[in-house]
Amino acid sequence: MSAMRHLLDLCKRRGFLFQSAEIHGGLRGAYDYGPLGVELKRNVSQEWWNSMVYQRSDVVGIDTAIITPPAVLKTSGHVDQFTDEMVDSRLSKERFRPDKAPALKLMDQDKVLPISAPDKATAKVWEQDIRTQFAKGALITRKGKEILLQVERMEKDKIVLKKDNAAGVTTTGEPTDLHIPYHGYVDPNSNSPFLTESRPFNLMFKTYLDPIDPIDKVITTTLDAQKNPSTSDLTSTRQLVDKTLHPSLTYLRPETAQGVFINYATVQRSHPHLKIPFGIAQIGKSFRNEIRLEHAIFRTPEFEQMELEFFVAPWQAEEQFEAWRKFRMDWWRYYGRNHDRIRERAHEQDELAHYSSGCVDVEYLFPWGWGEVEGIANRGDFDLSKHSEATGIKLQYTDAIMMQERQAREKATGVKETNVEILAKERFTPHVVESSCGLNRAMLALMLDAMEVVDEQGKGVRTIMRLHPRLAPVKVGIMPLISNNKDLVELCTGISQSLRQELQVNVSLETQSTTIGKRYYRMDEIGTPWCVTADFESLQDRMVTIRERDTGEQRRVSAEEVVEIVRDGLRLHPRSSK
Repeated sequence: MSAMRHLLDLCKRRGFLFQSAEIHGGLRGAYDYGPLGVELKRNVSQEWWNSMVYQRSDVVGIDTAIITPPAVLKTSGHVDQFTDEMVDSRLSKERFRPDKAPALKLMDQDKVLPISAPDKATAKVWEQDIRTQFAKGALITRKGKEILLQVERMEKDKIVLKKDNAAGVTTTGEPTDLHIPYHGYVDPNSNSPFLTESRPFNLMFKTYLDPIDPIDKVITTTLDAQKNPSTSDLTSTRQLVDKTLHPSLTYLRPETAQGVFINYATVQRSHPHLKIPFGIAQIGKSFRNEIRLEHAIFRTPEFEQMELEFFVAPWQAEEQFEAWRKFRMDWWRYYGRNHDRIRERAHEQDELAHYSSGCVDVEYLFPWGWGEVEGIANRGDFDLSKHSEATGIKLQYTDAIMMQERQAREKATGVKETNVEILAKERFTPHVVESSCGLNRAMLALMLDAMEVVDEQGKGVRTIMRLHPRLAPVKVGIMPLISNNKDLVELCTGISQSLRQELQVNVSLETQSTTIGKRYYRMDEIGTPWCVTADFESLQDRMVTIRERDTGEQRRVSAEEVVEIVRDGLRLHPRSSK
């Protein structure tokens, strides 16, 4: 079983992750987080917030609206430019992004093009479609779920196929090659090169703030347009519909960053102690109408972002960009176990946004390959400048000390200073260094990184989720040796209450009628760092057994010591030895 399938089975069985609306057939790309999943997600986001906000004096938080007016996203470029290229497979009808699609695979010394259908019946239908629509006269065979096309040769932008002389296809004039276009990619699921031309696809979700159903307006406007010959064509009708709907048009935000930029002046005004460089952090949901939803919570239309916009002086931007690269990689290495599965990948020049002078992706080695979990970018002053131009409000930073010093010099000398370099350092539009981390992807990466499947030598396999203790959804499992013994349950309940009240952590009282060993394994499977067992001796001396997940070590401690042991184990930094 693949690591991803093993993890998803565990997530469903133990209550980390469920298919949303499963009893109604489910919704593609939508997931609900169960009791353990919501705890893990909360812990990951809290550790990010702790690192980015609480452990610093130069970052504050914000929580901005999800529903966003068009003016904001028009200014940021999302309305006109937030698109992906989209291609349809003519056989499967699936849609995908060509920049993420694989190249064509050939067999038998590049002489056979295999196309894989999901089943034999579909393969038969696809074969007929190819013979009658997409490659008439081609030499084709079918073996089970595979359709095999014979290839004459490959050229730069086309595939030349061998002809089936028995097919009865006649041509006039000179003999011609039988070829199909090839743009360097195929359907990721079938290896089919029979594709539509690529076309842009906007990724934003529209919605309408209006008590009147927008569909009623669409129907009315369309019917009225058809009565006038000058507006009855498709383009004119669409323009009239867009104009009718525009007053109530809004979007579900595609990123949390724009909410920070439009509140820059408000935050600065309400927190005058913030001096450049300073940051504004936000955790919240974003929405993208993704062409291809894949790998469970890795790519979904609804997701959570953990973003920081760090405002710096133009001359500080490069240094701060490098500092944040290191800071974020250190965070990932602190909470991850396998450092060889985490890397930085600097964007090539042709990958950068036109306003960006540098961008680095933090990538994790997922079972399907390297995938982005965070991006750190030097965005320049693009965002604040654009919103300033659109609104007429100057989104700048003024160094009050430099201004006062200049004014004092001018008063003393009676001469107004005009040095451009000095004035540029006194008042400027800040540049932005951004850290944008996907919470759902971070959770998936950290679970895969922590998961260890152990062969019990003839007893089957079991799973240990070696999550960092601060991330673990359940911190301590408390177990009475005999689950129905009233005195043992009462002692365990008291320890549980002490942990909850003293440390405010999630504790599980395990009273199932199974052996202690099986209960330990259940706790290992969900990443619980400590298990505490009370036995009959505990009723006499109040000593309990505490077991550590990663070492399996067990020791006797007093019931009162448990709180301090767990408290110390959850410290952000270990206590220095005396």
